[in-house]
Amino acid sequence: MPNDTMESAELESPQAVVQLLAELGQRSRSHAKGLPQQALIQSYWEGVMFYVGESRFVAPLSGVKEILNYSSSLTLVPGSKPWMLGVANVRGTLIPVIDLQLFLIGRKTRRSRRSRVLVFTMGSSLSGVLVGEMVGMRHFAKETARETQSGNNIFSKYVQFEFDQDGMTWPVFSLSALAEDTAFQIAAT
Repeated sequence: MPNDTMESAELESPQAVVQLLAELGQRSRSHAKGLPQQALIQSYWEGVMFYVGESRFVAPLSGVKEILNYSSSLTLVPGSKPWMLGVANVRGTLIPVIDLQLFLIGRKTRRSRRSRVLVFTMGSSLSGVLVGEMVGMRHFAKETARETQSGNNIFSKYVQFEFDQDGMTWPVFSLSALAEDTAFQIAAT
């Protein structure tokens, strides 16, 4: 927009055009609002939420290789402990399936349509644990992680930290700590 005092003939000179552009730039900067503040970028931890009995947990999504529906076509393993449900053939790979609730608290998992088998790496092979109910997956802000509040309970050797989200505490169940437990490794009676 030309200045009212400038004639259109004056705009034909290169100096007048440069002066007009400088004036427009000055006006733009004086009326411009600042850029919005960049929001703090949060990093998230991802987990799979499930129940063992009445206790809720979340396992690291990075540690869960696959989530399967519970199959009743397991091959029983003679001479194994009661919590060893059997062996499943998953696309040509044999995977032992353990009743996690029976192993941890001595009660069989009540199976429902929400029961799932969480497959995870155990050494150089895979293993699966039956959980009574899988709730879903969730992202937790890493900043909200805290050391576990519950001291000595049956889950304490598998849970080191927890997340508090929406007023609910989600203890993080370590599948790797479970895999390293010698009681879990020895399924023979």
